[in-house]
Amino acid sequence: MKYFLMILMAVLPLAAGNYKAKVEPYDAHTVSAEVSGRIVKLDQRDELKTLDKVVIEIDHALDDVQLANDRRKLQLLQEQIAVKQSQYDSIKDLASQNRFTKDQYKTELLSLKMQAEDLKSLIAQLEDMIAKKRIALRRAYLKTLYVRQGEYVAPGTKLMKVEDHGGGRLVLYVDAADRVVLEKAKITVEGSSGWKVEKAATSTDETYVSYYRVDLVKRGSVPLGRVMTVTITPQ
Repeated sequence: MKYFLMILMAVLPLAAGNYKAKVEPYDAHTVSAEVSGRIVKLDQRDELKTLDKVVIEIDHALDDVQLANDRRKLQLLQEQIAVKQSQYDSIKDLASQNRFTKDQYKTELLSLKMQAEDLKSLIAQLEDMIAKKRIALRRAYLKTLYVRQGEYVAPGTKLMKVEDHGGGRLVLYVDAADRVVLEKAKITVEGSSGWKVEKAATSTDETYVSYYRVDLVKRGSVPLGRVMTVTITPQ
């Protein structure tokens, strides 16, 4: 109970129009596996770093072989199509060739083209599968790794928690009076500028039943982890 009261005091008003909130990352989310397989690349030392690289790689060696084979098959099939197209074009307008022969050439050409389209679809699926087995971060902060190298993962397995440190977020729980004037109020965060209301609840919170959740966000450099005072001043 004592711990709960401490949390409650941290998020609810200090006085009319004044609130305390901790600066959290602009965004935080969990990355889960989209495909199954064994992890063949992962470095635990990547935790707690901002990264721009492939962080986790799931085994796709057999997929690579299949992809190379299918691309070669498509190349050969396209060569067949070119030959058959040339043959059909050479007879389609000849009066000396009967309709049956023309239709036969056309049918064979269409069949090859259908095979090529099916093969293109399979190649696209393989490319997508391989891409999903190479999980990269682009200037993102790796907070936590949930898996280890050599581990087998299934779709939906949590892989890592990632944060966006390119800005910050302050979550407030404001009283009804401040919620009413929020849209036209002046909001200051310990004298710093650039903080904007991203969203404001129109109904009270499930936990803090007399208060409304308000998210303030700011892009750029912010003091992550610092507890700051937010003041809402009616205009």
